[in-house]
Amino acid sequence: MNALIAAAQASLSASLPPATTIVATLTAVMIAALLRGFTGFGFALAAVPLMGLFSTPAKAVPIAVLLQLLGGLNDLRRNHRDCHWWSLRWLIVGAVVGSPFGAMALSVAPAPVARIVIALITAVAVYVLGRGFTLDAVPSRLVTTGVGAVAGVFNGLAAMPGPPAVVYYMSGPFRAAAARASLLIFFLVTSIAAFTSIVMVGLASANVVWLSLLALPVMLFGTWIGEFGFRRSSGRLHRRVSIASLGGVALLSALKGFAELM
Repeated sequence: MNALIAAAQASLSASLPPATTIVATLTAVMIAALLRGFTGFGFALAAVPLMGLFSTPAKAVPIAVLLQLLGGLNDLRRNHRDCHWWSLRWLIVGAVVGSPFGAMALSVAPAPVARIVIALITAVAVYVLGRGFTLDAVPSRLVTTGVGAVAGVFNGLAAMPGPPAVVYYMSGPFRAAAARASLLIFFLVTSIAAFTSIVMVGLASANVVWLSLLALPVMLFGTWIGEFGFRRSSGRLHRRVSIASLGGVALLSALKGFAELM
C-alpha cells in the first residue's frame, strides 16, 4: 500500500508544472478573464499569446480551450436569461455547416495565408463598425445562418470563429447584455467542439489538465470582475471596448500569419 501511495505521489509530482510556469499561467489567465468578463469574448485571443511567451502552443491552446469550456459551463445558468436564443440557434447551425468547408479550404490554402485573409476581413468589419454601422432589425434566419456559416469557415480555417459573431451582435439591435451573453454561449459551443478535437489528437495531457484546474478559480474570479465592470458601464462603452478588442483580433492574426510565413 505504501508503495502504491509513493508511486501515486511521484506521478502527481511529475505531472505538476514548475512554480514559475504556474504563476505565469495564472497571470495570463487573469488578464484574459477580465476581457472575457467585460466583452463576452476574447479569452483565447489574450490568453494564448500571453501563455505562448513561456509555453508551447500545444499547451497554451488546450489550456485556453478547456478553461473557456469550463468557464462557459459555469456561466451558462446566468447567461441563458439574457441570451438572444433565436439568433444564437441559427448562428450555431450555420457554424456547424461552415466548419467542414473551412477545414477543406485549409487543406488547400496555407494556414498563415488564411490568418492574414481573416485579419483583413476583420479589419474591414472593425472600420465599418467604428463608423457607426448598425442594423435596425434582427437579421433574418437565412442571413443569421449565413453569418454562422462564415464563422464556421473561419473556425475551420484558423480556429477563429469569433469575428463574424462579434460583428453580428455589435451591429444588430441587441441589448449589450444580450450580445455579451449570446457570445459567451456561442463560444461555449465552439470550445466543446474544439476540446473534443484536442482530446482526439492527444493534446489533453496531465500537465494541461492540472494547469487548467489550478487556473480555473482565477478565470472565474477575473470573469466576475470583468462582468462587475460591464454591469456598471454603458452600452456605448461596451461597444467601444468590443470593437477595440476585435481590432486586436485582426492585428494579432495578421502578425501571426506574417510570422508564420517568414
